[in-house]
Amino acid sequence: MGSSPTFGIALNTRFRGLGLLHAWIASILPPLRVMISDRATEVSILRRYGRFGLLAILIGVLAFAAAGCGGSKSSSGGGGKVTALPASSCSPVEYKGDGDPDVLMATDFPMQGSSRTQTLQIVGAARLLLDQQNWKAGDHKVALQVCDDSTAQAAKWDPDKCSRNAHAYAQDESLIGVIGTFNSGCAAIEIPVMNQAPGGGLMLLSPANTYGCLTEPCAGNEPEKYYPSGKRNYARVAPSDPNQGAVMAEFAKSQGVNSIYILNDKEAYGLGVAKNFRGAAEALGMKVTGFTAYDPKQANFRAIFTRIKATNPDGIFIGGLVDENSGQLINDKVAVLGPNTGVKLFLPDGFTTDALFQRSEGGTPNAKDAFLSVAGVGIDKYTGAAETFINDFKKTIPGKAVDPYAILGAQAARVMLDAIANSDGTRQGVIDEVFKTKVDNGLIGSFEINENGDITGAKGAALLFTIYKGTNKLVTFKTAAPKANLVEAARKAAAG
Repeated sequence: MGSSPTFGIALNTRFRGLGLLHAWIASILPPLRVMISDRATEVSILRRYGRFGLLAILIGVLAFAAAGCGGSKSSSGGGGKVTALPASSCSPVEYKGDGDPDVLMATDFPMQGSSRTQTLQIVGAARLLLDQQNWKAGDHKVALQVCDDSTAQAAKWDPDKCSRNAHAYAQDESLIGVIGTFNSGCAAIEIPVMNQAPGGGLMLLSPANTYGCLTEPCAGNEPEKYYPSGKRNYARVAPSDPNQGAVMAEFAKSQGVNSIYILNDKEAYGLGVAKNFRGAAEALGMKVTGFTAYDPKQANFRAIFTRIKATNPDGIFIGGLVDENSGQLINDKVAVLGPNTGVKLFLPDGFTTDALFQRSEGGTPNAKDAFLSVAGVGIDKYTGAAETFINDFKKTIPGKAVDPYAILGAQAARVMLDAIANSDGTRQGVIDEVFKTKVDNGLIGSFEINENGDITGAKGAALLFTIYKGTNKLVTFKTAAPKANLVEAARKAAAG
């Protein structure tokens, strides 16, 4: 079923004039969409306050927006040589540099749902880098648009929204690079569309996609089907899931787990990382007592965990996402199998956020004592340029902890901006420069990007994964590097 537009909803005839005002508000203030994102809410507001009340609300909202913009330039129509992407998915064009921008960069992430706590920080990290270099990359003046690939209905990434976004990106010739996506399933939709964009394709650079088959040979026609032109236009700064599966399986073994049941959400990422974990676990001699898919839309999961209980596993591994009814899923695991200190719970980076422990974000305190993994080292363990960036970034999010994905987001933005700086300002020029990337002592360490779009020759944090233990938040437990033989076993499991 297709997703509904975030705004632009038809009104009753008696409210049609004010509907035009609403459309204008929504076009210039995307955050307001959340407040008036369905017909019932909008009509209720109009009936309650009437024309003059709504105008008063508008004045207040505009004053708030002006106060929060800090003098930045933004326009729904772009500026200079830049053409704005559709307001149905993207914020107004941002630009704080001198004169008018001449190229456009976008971000593409789910800005609704539980993942929003992570993606807001990824976008904030990119914005901070632009601030630090006066919104320039070399001789190019760079504008930014923040685009949303989620819907309010799904509260996570949406396939139709990803497709629409990708086609809009391809058609906007002032756009020369996109930082995204967060979810591998969305990337699988966007990559082939952008691969055939005018100008030799359009670069998609992810700080978060880990599904190995986006870049590595797998079963069927992956990854070739993502690159119909025969040329690559996608890269990532996060290591792929064969590496994560290898680290997590070895860690589970070290925690006394000799038998494990594996669940997956049937999506590209969740199924892929589950297969990777299974391959590495079996290579370590662990018994996999079951490998089953679950439907995140189920009202509860007690029947699944009751069946799992009969297999008597030492642990559970779940390939899925925090914004897929994770609170109910973990509550039911604990209700049927007991606390996570008994039958241990292992979760990959799709769950690795403090939102997992917060009921208000769809999480649960029952995630306490679960083990979670993510690429890089603990935020408190970064040094050098990364530590400096983290300290600067903390000033932009007072009172909040820095999410592990913020530093990966900053590194992706750094690679993209350097590629723009070294390019001739064309889409093909940016793609060429991304694939020439060689980073020495960067935010996540040292690495290069190979011809597949994966990091290689990694040293430092780029080589490592952190295991967190849940309390009421993420607490660093261990940092480890994947072993080559386990990575290979994990990779073979996905290719089979």
